[in-house]
Amino acid sequence: MIKAYKIKYLSPHTSIRSYTLFGAFCWGYRLLKGNDKLEEFLKEFKEKPKFLISSPFPLVNNNFLFPKPNLILKEDTNIPVLEKLKRKPYKKAKYITEEVLKDIIKGEVKYQNDLMQNYKAKGSIIYKENEKIEKIDYREIIFTHNSLNRITHSSESLYFEKGIISNEEFFLVRFFDEHFKNEFEKVLNIIEDLGLGGNKNIGWGKVKIEPITDKDLSFLENSPKSNQFLTLSPVIPTENLNTDKSLYNTFSFKSYSEGSFSKGELKNKVIYLDESSIIYAKDKNKFVGQLKKVGFIEENKPIYQYGFEFPIYLEWSYEREN
Repeated sequence: MIKAYKIKYLSPHTSIRSYTLFGAFCWGYRLLKGNDKLEEFLKEFKEKPKFLISSPFPLVNNNFLFPKPNLILKEDTNIPVLEKLKRKPYKKAKYITEEVLKDIIKGEVKYQNDLMQNYKAKGSIIYKENEKIEKIDYREIIFTHNSLNRITHSSESLYFEKGIISNEEFFLVRFFDEHFKNEFEKVLNIIEDLGLGGNKNIGWGKVKIEPITDKDLSFLENSPKSNQFLTLSPVIPTENLNTDKSLYNTFSFKSYSEGSFSKGELKNKVIYLDESSIIYAKDKNKFVGQLKKVGFIEENKPIYQYGFEFPIYLEWSYEREN
């Protein structure tokens, strides 16, 4: 069962991804149930997740936008230079509409060339010709901060930080235990009070989260027909990843654990495959991602980093082309 949730941002915020949401969930669960219950939850989740969570993506007038998949580009030396220049807006685009995603799932789009030939590109969005597209409300702004010495009443230093101003986004949750949905939504209420992301101590990350009930998500509920899927969440890969048949970009991530209620601890660096990766699993019945141990708060109390995939199963795979 897949459920969609809307995040309405009420203040500037830092980048929010699936691991940010999962970390906020864990702190909310700890406040709701206690530390022992959280440790029990994480131990069970590591082996058998109760849910998978996606990163947030733009929500524009109730229209879902998804990350543009990392599809193969067919090189053709016979294409004129002017035709090659037309690739630029498609290369720069970051998102696709729900209708384009449906075509990718069915295999009507398998290559970047298919997007350029049969779809339109405007701004950062690839869409069908008959779709109405509106601008995404998303701005990155440099904020100026002044560190004050409250004893001498003087300025210590001036520094700058990048923040994000946006309106609404959505994220998806795939529940394996449907009975856990009510408990999950109770924790969302706590997350609203805690906030999301960094700089919460200066008022960033204030949000309102609510379920989206008027969207048909049945096209996402498909079961795996091939070993290949599009992930909507960054993945910390396991040995179940077939690197030769996957298409992905990587990034490294290193941060401190949440420090709102205790001292933050520096976590070990992890390598992620980013959202939009096309992943090929050696065994389609096993996860490619994981909940990875990245440090300790204290002895025998590990810190975990969320890195499970959020799979959108494709009805085809590139292996059929060989």
